[in-house]
Amino acid sequence: KHPSEIMEEIARLTPTFAGVTYEKLDRLGSVQWPCNDAAPEGTPVMHADGFVRGKGQFMVTEYIPTEERTTDRFPLLLTTGRILSQYNVGAQTRRTANVEWFDEDVLEIHPWDAENRGINDGDLVELASRAGTTTLPAQISERMQPGVVYTTFHFPQTGANVVTTEFADWATDCPEYKVTAVQVRRTFKRSPWQEDYERTRQATTTMAATGGGA
Repeated sequence: KHPSEIMEEIARLTPTFAGVTYEKLDRLGSVQWPCNDAAPEGTPVMHADGFVRGKGQFMVTEYIPTEERTTDRFPLLLTTGRILSQYNVGAQTRRTANVEWFDEDVLEIHPWDAENRGINDGDLVELASRAGTTTLPAQISERMQPGVVYTTFHFPQTGANVVTTEFADWATDCPEYKVTAVQVRRTFKRSPWQEDYERTRQATTTMAATGGGA
């Protein structure tokens, strides 16, 4: 009946949140976990008295270069990342006022690369690799080096990770999001998967609004 009940359940089930209540959040404004019997007001600074398991052990790791290479077909390098106002895939932050600052993924591209492709600021562009294709607006930016393009992955209708390849880090098996050979060109329509996604999203929204899924 009230969001506080959800917080109460989290506090019962999660030791680091055991002391968090809506009353405490209203009183303090925010609470930094762990918040429990040992730290009833939260822990603004963790590990102030030392680390529980001692200091971390740093190890030298051999640099292994990527196997990804640009080609005549895919002459640019794509790197993906985050911005301050959105978090990961945006499942939480896209539902907040943060969208006033950043409401869609864009592709940042250097002026030289944009000019060579007839791309103007705000144009819809196709971003393609050997793994997949998506479309998104272009943002011409001198923040980028020539030959490098950048985008975020906060919005599902962009799906930037459909473009990244099968290469992964040897130690963690984390996909290689930072180096993907791509090509960029102007386009006037979304990719087929994006059109399917939008149709599904609209149908789901309509069903939820009308109670059709009940």
